[in-house]
Amino acid sequence: MALCFVTPAKAGAHALKRISQAVDASEARPPRAWIPAFAGMANGTVGALIGLVLLTPAYAAKTLHLAMTAAETTFDPAAADDVPSSDIIRMIFDPPLEYDYHARPVKVRPATLAALPDVSVDGKTFTLAVKPGIYFQDDPAFGGKRRELVAADYVYSIKRLMDPKIASPNYYLIENKIVGAKSVRAAAEKAGKFDYDSEILGLKALDRYRLQIVFEKPQFEFLYDLAAQSFSAVAREVIEKYRDERGRVREHPIGTNAYQLIQSEWKRSSRIVLGKNPTYREETVPLAGGAASTLRVPQIDRIEVSILEESLPRVLAFQSGELEQVDVPRDLHERMFSGNTLKPEFAALGIRHTRFMEPLLGFQYFNMQDPVVGGTSLEKNALRRAILMGYNKAREAQIVFKNQVQLATQLIPPTQSGHSPQLNLRPPYDPVLARALLDRFDYKDCDGDGYREAPGCKPLTFTRANPPDSRSRLQDEIWKQSMDGIGIRVQFFNQKWPDLIEMSRTGKLQSWGWSWIASGPGGDGYASLLVSRNINAINDMRFNDAEYDRLYDLAQSKPLGPERTAVYAALSKIAAANTVLDFGFHTYANDLTQPWLKNYVRHPFWRTPWKFVDIDEAARVRGLQRAR
Repeated sequence: MALCFVTPAKAGAHALKRISQAVDASEARPPRAWIPAFAGMANGTVGALIGLVLLTPAYAAKTLHLAMTAAETTFDPAAADDVPSSDIIRMIFDPPLEYDYHARPVKVRPATLAALPDVSVDGKTFTLAVKPGIYFQDDPAFGGKRRELVAADYVYSIKRLMDPKIASPNYYLIENKIVGAKSVRAAAEKAGKFDYDSEILGLKALDRYRLQIVFEKPQFEFLYDLAAQSFSAVAREVIEKYRDERGRVREHPIGTNAYQLIQSEWKRSSRIVLGKNPTYREETVPLAGGAASTLRVPQIDRIEVSILEESLPRVLAFQSGELEQVDVPRDLHERMFSGNTLKPEFAALGIRHTRFMEPLLGFQYFNMQDPVVGGTSLEKNALRRAILMGYNKAREAQIVFKNQVQLATQLIPPTQSGHSPQLNLRPPYDPVLARALLDRFDYKDCDGDGYREAPGCKPLTFTRANPPDSRSRLQDEIWKQSMDGIGIRVQFFNQKWPDLIEMSRTGKLQSWGWSWIASGPGGDGYASLLVSRNINAINDMRFNDAEYDRLYDLAQSKPLGPERTAVYAALSKIAAANTVLDFGFHTYANDLTQPWLKNYVRHPFWRTPWKFVDIDEAARVRGLQRAR
């Protein structure tokens, strides 16, 4: 782990080592504005760092400094479904549409298209016209020639979502929807190879710049899907040159968006550096208030992203002016806020605060194929329900998340269409009832050690996975206390985030907690989490229920409105009846930005609109000098 202070390599490494050594000592000290509250900084480290920062060549170019809470897992749009990877991908690649940066309520606008898609009256046919003159970033795969983006690139990219070998977690977005695609997918599964040259009736390039997508049924949310990173354009030449044995290109992203990966400065799981794409198209900068500028996007030359898994280093880096933006970690909420208001000492420095509920469902799930907690029998369902009723989620919300969450009551968050305000399916916190339920189904302490065995006095251990960070350790403590209270032996499996994702996808975890965050205002993504055909994609619960699948497909045929909302409610009831997950919580984000970051607005569905922002260099210098 290393903070991304922009210093010459040796000096920066030395300073960051001192910071790491001092972090623990800061925990017990009161926070101060700007000056990180730990010993090394008080002895002049901040001044030394700032002096280096002001002199480093990186600041000759406009450089944006950011941090991510977990490492990237891939740079392939077809393979990514985690937030860190998706955020980087979205800065390198272009989907056909993007969100209008300042529009509220949110709406989409063309990214690489000449206009919004032409949609048929029945909602089944989408015709997209790619704007001529957009080029991929230069790469040896193109043989020294400029490579224009064309309609066939989007056709190819969508086909990659269908390829069984790639096993895209985003396949659910188009599965069984595009006319003629199902048979092509089936042929690929049988042959062990996807034929990218095969014709699909509902997915084809009409000419060099136009493509058409035809669906079996009306698609009421697809315009928003076209703004998701999953539909980003990749070049076939790049994929075929750099792909791995699964057909994925994890480490060599070549797109058409405003930034490109600087391979020589990328340090896997530690530091990502993006540079301005010299082939990027001419684009105006949207400004607050509806004004527009003819200045070329992007304004920022470099983006440096540090992987900082622990909360405190991120906040300290922001306080010292070394990050332009930070989502305040919820475990450090009280450091920066009084209640939900930014403390006066920070507000006086011009730091800007935005608080809003994220379109997120964070949940604890059970692997329904696990031999200990899985299965549909009454006794296994009783075990899962007792575990959830015995866990003090409200204490987690208070201790771990500092009440910056709202406990969820169903699959669809209140930020999304399809949410039912009156529906509350959340299991109550009731250890007494949990113990009675376990007694009823013969989960009893057979050997007198204080922990229950499974029916028939068979061994019983509940295993929960988590990353090895401070927040997870707090969660583990609450889980241990809660499970001890109902006589369930619990053990913890700690592993890095990218490894947990892979293990979760392949059914190797008994129980874990993760979050689903939407890229648009609809509720479909949350409902799709439990569809059986999404096992090995996004259905880590490995839940297989025919009635759930039927109702999910029914929801797809309903326009956004009361009928679809009613179906979503029925889906949540099935999930609750089977105790597949705990529904969890919805998070509030507390977004802080430095006063020198210009034209930044937090968008609910677009976390990386960095091509639209600018930096006031003079204001940054003044701010960093004040940090001395």
